[in-house]
Amino acid sequence: MRRRVSKREILRRLEVVEAQLAQRTARPLEGQQAIPVATIGHHTYLGPGPCRDELFGTVCGAHRDAHHLIADEDR
Repeated sequence: MRRRVSKREILRRLEVVEAQLAQRTARPLEGQQAIPVATIGHHTYLGPGPCRDELFGTVCGAHRDAHHLIADEDR
């Protein structure tokens, strides 16, 4: 059974989250760099090998890692 949470408690939690989001991010380590990774989320990966899903008459052909996998969200 779930415990009821008061509006004050919800507001307090939101303020804590907002305060955390307002903090500056840590400086990257020396040599560290961000790597942009586009994900494909509009269809599921059909493998093995390059994706064989067809969308509007074009085969995707992207690598498995380029797809947003539903199983990854559960981790």
